Amino acid sequence: MVRRLTNGRWDLTLLILALMYIFTLGLMARPAAADPGITLVLNGSRVNPSVPAYTDSNGRTMVPVRFVMEHMGARVEWLDAEQGIVVSRGATTLKMWIGKRQAQVNLQAIELDTVPVLQDGTSMVPVRFVAQAFGGKVEWDDASRTVSIWLGTASPARQVRITGSYVNVRTGPGTSYGVVDVLPRNTLVQLLATGDGWYQVQLPDGRQGWVSASYAEVLQGSNQPQDTNPPGNNQPGNGQPPGNNPSPGNNQPGNEPPPSEQPLGTAIIGNKPVAILAGPNPVEKQVGIAPAGGRLPIWQQQGDWWLVELDNGQRGWLASSLATFSPEKPGQDNGGSEPGNGGTAPGDGNQGGGGSDSNSLKITGVTVNPGPDWVEVTVQGTRPFTFKSSRWSDHLIFDIPGATLAVAPGQDKVEVNRQPLARVRLGQYDASTVRVVCDLNGAANFTTTTAGSTITIRLQKPSVRGAKIVIDPGHGTDPQGSDPGAIGPSGVQEKDVNLAMSRKLAELLRAAGATVYMTRDGETTPYTLSGRAYYANDIGADLFICIHSNASLSPSASGTSTYFYAPPGTALGEQREARQRLATLIQRDLVAAIGRPDLGVKEANFAVLRNTKMPSVLVETAFISNPTEEQLLASPDFQALVARGIFNGISDYFSGQ
Repeated sequence: MVRRLTNGRWDLTLLILALMYIFTLGLMARPAAADPGITLVLNGSRVNPSVPAYTDSNGRTMVPVRFVMEHMGARVEWLDAEQGIVVSRGATTLKMWIGKRQAQVNLQAIELDTVPVLQDGTSMVPVRFVAQAFGGKVEWDDASRTVSIWLGTASPARQVRITGSYVNVRTGPGTSYGVVDVLPRNTLVQLLATGDGWYQVQLPDGRQGWVSASYAEVLQGSNQPQDTNPPGNNQPGNGQPPGNNPSPGNNQPGNEPPPSEQPLGTAIIGNKPVAILAGPNPVEKQVGIAPAGGRLPIWQQQGDWWLVELDNGQRGWLASSLATFSPEKPGQDNGGSEPGNGGTAPGDGNQGGGGSDSNSLKITGVTVNPGPDWVEVTVQGTRPFTFKSSRWSDHLIFDIPGATLAVAPGQDKVEVNRQPLARVRLGQYDASTVRVVCDLNGAANFTTTTAGSTITIRLQKPSVRGAKIVIDPGHGTDPQGSDPGAIGPSGVQEKDVNLAMSRKLAELLRAAGATVYMTRDGETTPYTLSGRAYYANDIGADLFICIHSNASLSPSASGTSTYFYAPPGTALGEQREARQRLATLIQRDLVAAIGRPDLGVKEANFAVLRNTKMPSVLVETAFISNPTEEQLLASPDFQALVARGIFNGISDYFSGQ
């Protein structure tokens, strides 16, 4: 039966609904609409930003941070992956995040009383907090509705320039400390303090760490080194050869380099022209076009961007995913884009730097010894030496620091043409580094042994036994803070199940004879997201396996997927067949092992995939947001099945399936 409401009850119902509506609006932490009536004055000058200041629902005046702070001479950066804003002015660095009350001033945590927001695509922040963070003053005139910001002249921050090729940033002043990040040559960072042979620095995103003074130099306002000798005599611990470091000159990154400065390498453009931008960010304006097939010197690297130079001298930023990296220096004749022989042409290898000092290290040649299923390359020197290995496409590269090439003309190349080695090349890469390049004609693993003044490199067909494999359990606490990942309906945290599955996979791989490295084997990792990939590159890993659990707003979403990344026409595209095959085999064997829905192999531009130089995958094992799969992920038996499925896929990859 339907009963009619009396007028009194109807009025009461309307009143309750109205109160509920008002109460709901009050709970919404949304910014108020922009208030065009607020006038903005910066250091005495009235300005008119395209997105005007307004008062938010918490009564705080919000202003466009880039417009205001760049007007005041600050540098403002946008961190797209974390929706973060970094403002640097003088010796102060401020970091905030959209939608979060947490902020940092020179890494000191501070709680805001309102949250930064995006308004019409512009980052809006509380004006009083930002101004006071930089020692400024804010005045509010209620009658004219005017907010005035006053900032004095910023005291110049002393800077450090990285002079080594790639230098580790560590959590403390010594080689026993973990690695925070890796910085390429010519990167500028803020100096905080000096130690015994180490500089404490602040990175552009606000993180702090220590770099060896042997591979960095302090700059003053004139951009000249302050110290002709770095403090202390500690040996550097980042494994990077000093090389032929450029003189400091008078240039800032992006200006014309002095003649002695050397590029980091060459960016080789694919079959289509690409845009060169004003900054390392896709929203920056275009300043030029790199022609198809162009070869541009790389002067600096920042994240996934390269500072390159066009033929007309114009410098700008190129997304590294749009070009192929070659370690050759522009203008060298070393056979096209191969990682080549450095500073000397074939036959001139004995003309490298190093003088006639009888105690200096000289590399006198190589011998090749084929075996039944392997090939050995022995590098001879005049005394014991160290080396650093890297892998790029079908080349294995061994750099020997502090060395001079001393071989007879015509002895700088040995043709082999036996699986998996096509040839060996030697060259003087720079004045103090000899480079040995093994050009491969098939997939290969390698091991090295040292005996006296020789190093022997054994190359053989890949197999799980002897392979170097990096396992990356997704999320956890890294230098940027705690990250639990997705959290399931009953509270299971992704970081925990990712680690459990990774440990079980590591056990299987080690039992099969692989050498396994974990980016974390507990709650914490010393590596940033990209740093996990750089770590794998640094140790010369054969594979990189990143393990995650998926999540969705829909609790019914379920299944397994595997990601790779190798866009055609780029450096990663040269590994497309290997990366896609690895992902396909792992996806096939994992679905067979755990029986969850097959969501297929997918391609995505994840940081750990685009920054790894070896075949790599990211596995989304199951949906932690699905109540059923959440409980499976928390089960040790299911975790073991996941590990077995991924292991089977890796084994099939090495067997050539």
